[in-house]
Amino acid sequence: MQSEDPINKSKAISIISLETGYGRRVIENKMNELAQGGKITMFPDPGDRRIVLISRADVQVIIQSLKKGSA
Repeated sequence: MQSEDPINKSKAISIISLETGYGRRVIENKMNELAQGGKITMFPDPGDRRIVLISRADVQVIIQSLKKGSA
């Protein structure tokens, strides 16, 4: 589906939190907003439908979006 190695949502949230200083709730709200707007894509892991995956490029989109909001 993605050309790069996607990461799970929990790991993505940890990375985003370290980069931006925001907590889980703020990050998840931003993820949902961007996903609904078509800016990022989150998708289920083919091996385990309970796990949500996101591309590393989309993680950077979230980080940039959160940093813009704090400026």
